[in-house]
Amino acid sequence: MTAKTYDNIRILRVISCLGVFVSHLAPRMGVKGFWASAANFGASGVYLFFLISGFLACRPGQGRTNRGTEGIWAYYCRRLFRILPLYYAVIFYYMALHGLLLRDVPNDPVGLYWLRYFFLTNACIPGPDNFWSNIGATWTISLFVFFYLCAPLFVRLIRGSVRRAAVLYLALLLLRYAWVASGLSAYMMAFYYLHFFALGMLAGELAAAYRPAAAAGRLLLFAVLLGAAGYVCGLENDYFTVLSWGYAAALLLTGAFSWKKKEGLAARLTGILDEYSYAIYLIHAAVVDGIVRLQAHVRLSAAVVLAIGVGMTAAGAYLAHRWIEEPANRLGKKLAQQLKRE
Repeated sequence: MTAKTYDNIRILRVISCLGVFVSHLAPRMGVKGFWASAANFGASGVYLFFLISGFLACRPGQGRTNRGTEGIWAYYCRRLFRILPLYYAVIFYYMALHGLLLRDVPNDPVGLYWLRYFFLTNACIPGPDNFWSNIGATWTISLFVFFYLCAPLFVRLIRGSVRRAAVLYLALLLLRYAWVASGLSAYMMAFYYLHFFALGMLAGELAAAYRPAAAAGRLLLFAVLLGAAGYVCGLENDYFTVLSWGYAAALLLTGAFSWKKKEGLAARLTGILDEYSYAIYLIHAAVVDGIVRLQAHVRLSAAVVLAIGVGMTAAGAYLAHRWIEEPANRLGKKLAQQLKRE
């Protein structure tokens, strides 16, 4: 099964991206009550992103068929060139904004300052405040990179087995609880989140071994047993962990979905949004930040905020995708091909 058959993944990735976007824009629009709660739920799309990344790491050509160090380096090359160029472009934008234009860079007690973002230290070293830990909603990028660095090892440990994938997920879930209990959870944040990626890998192996309904049923049974065991052992079932089980089941249940008309409006729109999803994910935060600064001086209606948010994000994502993502992806694929031939 190739990536082209994963129409459900494209839809779920778009839903995740738009959910995060709405969760950040809705408060600036003054949304309240039920709709505010619904918009805030969209932030959980981040965990669906984690699952999707783990799921796709198990597809053919993404580790399962890679052989030796050369295959691993080619994999790293593709993934890092896919993620990091646009990420660093966003970081340089914030450096220029806060360091040169606004001159409001806060103190960093540890003295790392922008090196935190250059070396993606959020996955292992806590930041003193939101500026140094999550500027531009970039906190997840270090987690994605950490997972992709570990993915070839995880794939080799799983070796195409549902049982070994379940063991890996259970081990990383227990690591999460043990790390929190140790009192060191502020450090090595990756230990707290790796189990979401591993759940996606488990879903990937289930999808390869069973039909959608059977795969989802087995996963939900496994989740129920985990929840019961956690309750008996006095472990708190984290809300997002439980939610991830539902997301994984939804991912599996929709596995047989395919657009009947690839050129239909819905299919084309989904394809476009999916293609630009990473750019939207990173660019929208800068747009929302600009809206916040503008609202400090000018009163904006909800309609104007929506228009600015959607329009500027669309324009920025288009430029970022065309000028940064696409050239970087082409270069990454070219270098990966060279690594395979060497």
